[in-house]
Amino acid sequence: MNLVLLALLLGAVAGALIPFQTAINSRLAVRLGAVFPASLVSFAIGSAGLGLLVVATGTPMPWAATAADQPWWIWIGGVCGLVFLTMNIVLMPRIGASATVVLPLVGQVFGGLVIDMTGAFEMAVRPLSLLRALGAVLVVAGAAMVNLAGRPADLTSPAAAHRPHPLLWVVAVLTGTLGAIQTAVNGRLGQAMGSALAAALVSFLVGLVGLTVVTLFSRPRVHRAGPIPWWQFTGGLLGAAFVLVNAFNAPVLGTSLAVSVVLLGQVAAGLLLDHRGWLGVRPRPVTGWRLLGAAVVLVGVALVRFA
Repeated sequence: MNLVLLALLLGAVAGALIPFQTAINSRLAVRLGAVFPASLVSFAIGSAGLGLLVVATGTPMPWAATAADQPWWIWIGGVCGLVFLTMNIVLMPRIGASATVVLPLVGQVFGGLVIDMTGAFEMAVRPLSLLRALGAVLVVAGAAMVNLAGRPADLTSPAAAHRPHPLLWVVAVLTGTLGAIQTAVNGRLGQAMGSALAAALVSFLVGLVGLTVVTLFSRPRVHRAGPIPWWQFTGGLLGAAFVLVNAFNAPVLGTSLAVSVVLLGQVAAGLLLDHRGWLGVRPRPVTGWRLLGAAVVLVGVALVRFA
């Protein structure tokens, strides 16, 4: 199979894993009765999976050389990842699967624009053109269509009791900006270490250490609500696969195309989870208006990435 075609297929599948990972981790958090321990378990299992893969493939891990030659911020991808993962676990039961995908996407697009315009993290400077600004507007409009369509207009109706507070939407957007930072930082880390797999493992290990510290200081009360099914421990492996595929795809497709393909999978899987109500997600039918909103989001992303 052509390498580019393989990268496109892997990117779409990896993007689709993220809403499922978030839903699985949300169910684990319910079983454990706390969010941080669920995130910690996810990062620990993902780190173990990547570590075994590094050992099996004999991938070198040039820690010392990377630390000596690279700026301090090259290690923060894991910190961004742990905040992103934890906030998604908190948000999904409250705002739904598709909103947990689309609203952070808005933050990711605007975060990417800021990074492009400022050249942050030693990225190439790309000025804001009219078409890219139009793309950003379309992303916001499409996100509103996906998120608001089908919600009860009557705030006194029983269904309105599940209507999320708008502040949660703002938090979701801000969370998405961390995705843009993580992509830029981990891409640079992969180049510095000469391996996408090594960069993915470092990112997970940094996140694991950070979550361990937070969990120890916060001392959450863990009370297991019944037996935990085996599949609730697979969220970390899905996250590890996502980070690894992203690190592999960036040199093959370029960052813009790699991220856009991932977003296609994310939006499609988020709508599917909403529609089917799988993995404990509150069912919310996919309407033509919401599908149109998803299409508008993807058109906006394409303009932002490629214009």
